[in-house]
This record gives sequence, structure tokens and C-alpha cells, in this order.
Amino acid sequence: MQKLLARGLISVHTLSYNKYRPAIAGKGEQMKYKLITSDFDNTIFDGERVSPRVLKAIADYRRAGGRFVVATGRVFESIRPRVPEIGADDEVIACQGGAIYKASTCEVLDRFPLTPEIAMKAVRYYEKRGAVCHAYLDREFYVAEKNPLSEKYADFCCVRPTYLGRPLSSFLPEMPVTNKIIAILDEGEIDDALTELAALLGPEAEVTKSSPIFLEVTSAQAGKGNCLVALARRLGIPIEETVAVGDNLNDLSMVRAAGLGVSVGNGVPQLKDAADLVVPPITEDGVADLIDRIINDEL
Repeated sequence: MQKLLARGLISVHTLSYNKYRPAIAGKGEQMKYKLITSDFDNTIFDGERVSPRVLKAIADYRRAGGRFVVATGRVFESIRPRVPEIGADDEVIACQGGAIYKASTCEVLDRFPLTPEIAMKAVRYYEKRGAVCHAYLDREFYVAEKNPLSEKYADFCCVRPTYLGRPLSSFLPEMPVTNKIIAILDEGEIDDALTELAALLGPEAEVTKSSPIFLEVTSAQAGKGNCLVALARRLGIPIEETVAVGDNLNDLSMVRAAGLGVSVGNGVPQLKDAADLVVPPITEDGVADLIDRIINDEL
């Protein structure tokens, strides 16, 4: 935020108002920011829908020449059908930055998998705790045994897991790649587990939270931030001309990496502190406000 204040792009007063002017058609060629990467859940998707106002803003931004890319912790198969529904660009960052895909063809554009050693350490750590954990490939994820937590998660992301009927650690060597490992933990234990697991895995892994109960492990080469940098390079867009917006700790790396890092108003305190700008919460279409300001050259 201090970057924008110092550059005179915002004042402290602009951070609190919720209604910006509508986008002005024809101003796209003047936009400073050519690429927006946006988290999905609780940033533009409220659990039921992406609001009509956000959908219109995405369409306006793309019509003005911008690129709008979804960056999510979800397995690719979960987000793939959503991309055309919301009118986003075909590229998608999924599996918490484990890979970049083309939604229309399922092509893997870039991949940053866990090493087998780190994946095994993470899974064995979770198994020792008796925690439910999932291993992500591209279009599927694997779980040791059928359980209510994984079933609820599958209902949420609309992808059914493969239940192995044996420990996940025994299956890992059979996976061609492992994009991500997640565990579902109680809110009261997840922060301690994050600290402990990060120390165990060391600098080769990124350990983060995507919700109060989801603890995620990816390669240190992955993460939404590294994927944003890789995608911007692929698209020929300077990183200074990119925006990243999210709501949770797993968005922190891309908010820090982007030219303009943004938190929605419902974001966790750590993300708001790191962001250059805080926009209204998802319930007030904060991402639509952000896009309108970009198109109107107010940022």
C-alpha cells in the first residue's frame, strides 16, 4: 500500500469508499495493468456464484485488451469448466500454483511439482497425525480411505476422489507427478501444524493455508506468485503491469509478486497488511470495483 501512496496513485481516503465510477468504454489502450490474476473462492466466487457485476467487469476488462486469469488452489478439473462460464482467459493457474493449464485443451503449459521426497515427508507427517490428506494430480486427487471430510470437499469442488483403500504414502511412488498435498485439520491445530511442517520440509517446500482448515504443501518453485511470474513472461507482459487479488494466505505470494497486490475486504489480516490496496469484500463486488478503476485509469 505504501508503494501506491508514495507514487501518488491513491490517498488513504480512497481505500474506504465502495462505489467507484463505472468503466469507461474505449480507455483500454491506456490501461497500465494488462494482466489480472484472481483467486476464485471467496474472492470472486461466494460459494454459489460469481456476481453479475463481477462477470460484466471481467468482460469489460478483456474487451479493453486485458487478460484475466484465475489462480486457484483447486485441482484443475474443478476449475476447468468454470473458466468459460465466467469469461476468463483460457490460461488457468491451479493446484495452488503446481501447474499452469489451458482450460480449453487441458494442456499443461508449465509445471512445478513436488519432489517425491518432499511429497512423501508431507504425507507421512499427516498420516502420523491421523489427518485426512489428499494428493493432487491434474484432473483427479487421491485419498487413502473414504471419509466424510473428503466427501464434503468433493461435493464442494465437484470432483470425486479416487479412494485407494490403502495408505496414501504407499501410492505416492505410483503417481507420475504430485502437484500438491493438502490436509484437512481442525482450526485449533492448523497454525501449529503449519509451523511444524514448514520446519520439517525446509526451503524446498511452500506450506500455506487456503482456508481455516486446509493446510497445503507445494514445491517452493510453485505457488501462485511463481506461476504469475512464469505466466506473465509467457504472455510477454512485464510483471510491473500485473495485478493479483485474493483473500487468504495462499494468495500471499502472488500479491507480493504482482505490480499491484490487492486484497478483498474479507481477506485475512496478513494478506491485507502485505497488499498495496484493499478493495471492498466479495459481498460488495470488490473485484468489480478494482477492474473498473483499472479501466478508468484510476490506478
